[in-house]
Amino acid sequence: MKKSVKLLMSISLCMVMVLGLFSINIRATEDKKVALYYAKIKEIRDHGVIKGWTTTGKIAVRDLGDSKNVVVHYTNNGGKTWSDISASYLKTSSDGYDIYIFETPMYPWNGYYYYKYNSSFAIKVENDGQIFWDNNNGENYSLNISSTNCSQDYKLNKSKLLLKSNYKNESGFHGTVIINDFNSNKILTVRYTTDNWKTYKDVKAYKNSCYQPYTDMELWTFDIIENAETYEFAIKCEINGQTYWDNNFGDNYIYNKPF
Repeated sequence: MKKSVKLLMSISLCMVMVLGLFSINIRATEDKKVALYYAKIKEIRDHGVIKGWTTTGKIAVRDLGDSKNVVVHYTNNGGKTWSDISASYLKTSSDGYDIYIFETPMYPWNGYYYYKYNSSFAIKVENDGQIFWDNNNGENYSLNISSTNCSQDYKLNKSKLLLKSNYKNESGFHGTVIINDFNSNKILTVRYTTDNWKTYKDVKAYKNSCYQPYTDMELWTFDIIENAETYEFAIKCEINGQTYWDNNFGDNYIYNKPF
């Protein structure tokens, strides 16, 4: 009997290790019915001129059927007026969460050098007469950008890490990642391929100690010293034996060199 138990435990451990090697998903932190994955401010430009801003993001919804209505309840004027927009279904992730995307209408630039955009919102799901909320524990989610003050243009919740920006340079490829600062002993690596995963390599990312624009998140950078036409990659964070991935919700990040 003891041998059978040990054998079963060994098989289970091996299965967990295998799943850990091949499952590349953004991990959910809590098993709630609805929760924000992440949100960010999107700047709208026309020929280099600022036109305005929107708030975009992704939402996680679980175990609420196919007839649910996912709504973002938002304000851009300090709560004087609130509006609703419907979020759109994107896909179902491998961990069982339905992923929804949203984008608020553009808030126009005032045309002056000094500008400010403040966005607050909460998430509501209506299903079979029931209403479920994620309102950031009663505080609502807030994003802001300003020409004079520090900005909070990203918010992470279920997403523990997220690609912020990337671009091609003379030596290869450069990117920045934001991550919730929940442990100082973390290792951040980027797994990439330039040949459609016939081969792949891992490069380490490093904390940007000179520039940290956020109070609740860290900014990390990575460099791929290899010139290629296409880069496909995902970002891995290891903390105390746990592994978190940002692979663009199962689609990986893909950069194609402009022609």
